[in-house]
Amino acid sequence: MIVVLDASTLINLDNGDVLTEVLSLPLRAFQISPEVLRESRTVAKAIKAAVERGDIDWVDDTAIDAQEFEDALAVWELGPGETECILAAKALGCSVACDDGAARKVIEREIGIPRMTGTVGLLREAVVAGLITAQQAYEAYQQMKRLGGFLPKLAVADFEP
Repeated sequence: MIVVLDASTLINLDNGDVLTEVLSLPLRAFQISPEVLRESRTVAKAIKAAVERGDIDWVDDTAIDAQEFEDALAVWELGPGETECILAAKALGCSVACDDGAARKVIEREIGIPRMTGTVGLLREAVVAGLITAQQAYEAYQQMKRLGGFLPKLAVADFEP
């Protein structure tokens, strides 16, 4: 399954030093849009390195109609990156990883909860896949929170399979 990554999730995963592990999840392919790269200035170097390694591909932006993008920006009142991610996932039939509360409400309405994940969901998948332990996921999560990540209150048990 393809997952289109939003800036919030990319920044959190990089801040938690688990971006590489999450990007190696089996049965997952990750994509990023040019707009999200622009919004992810603080982690642009890590993103570009992941693209060069082949861990992240570029979203086919021809799948997003320019007028639909402008209309969605006005109606949804989200940032360009979140809007582009949702429209890409909608057009390509894939999932979105996003931690922004307002964007998650739009994702739920536009493409449904089963096609939505975020930092915590991806960390849990990494634990289940054996890429990191529940303790490592929790420590990464704590670091993300310390560095400003807006994530729910969780305990180490929340990351156990």
